[in-house]
Amino acid sequence: MESVQRYDAMTIILHWFTAVLVLVLWVGARALHGMPPGALRADGRSLHIVLGLFLGALGGGRFVWRLSFGRPLPPTDSGWMGTAARLTHGGLYTLLAAMVLIGILLAWMGGDSLFNQFTPAALDADNQALAEQLRRVHSLIGWAIVAVVAAHSAAVLFHHYALKDSVLARMMPRGGLEDDQ
Repeated sequence: MESVQRYDAMTIILHWFTAVLVLVLWVGARALHGMPPGALRADGRSLHIVLGLFLGALGGGRFVWRLSFGRPLPPTDSGWMGTAARLTHGGLYTLLAAMVLIGILLAWMGGDSLFNQFTPAALDADNQALAEQLRRVHSLIGWAIVAVVAAHSAAVLFHHYALKDSVLARMMPRGGLEDDQ
């Protein structure tokens, strides 16, 4: 059995931190929809906005790391599965970037206050129709991210359990899976 080629430690950390942050933001967004208006909901929105900005910074950092310092690994598939993997990863990067940018626009549209400490200048606070359209797009992108992450996760599990290859082990911290497949 050959030893598993793993991504570098920073790539692995950034990948899993991004995954956890996306999950926290998704669950938080769902919880916000059920909260009545008030201070708790305003603070929840503030936290969501701050975490969304952090996700944007993390995504940008991850992209820079991947292009400059990260250890590139050869693709495990060169056929249609390799193409699907590249499209999935590119789609996730694109969807996450679009989600963050639209979230920033939403925060500026209404002049949201962040924890009652900072209020960005409202771009167009009176344009509620545009704000509602941005909310819908933000939500649709969220659902698209869920769908792509589900497909990504299913593909990784298919590789691990059906194909019995090292795709999952490549992104696991040392000791997370056996080093030999």
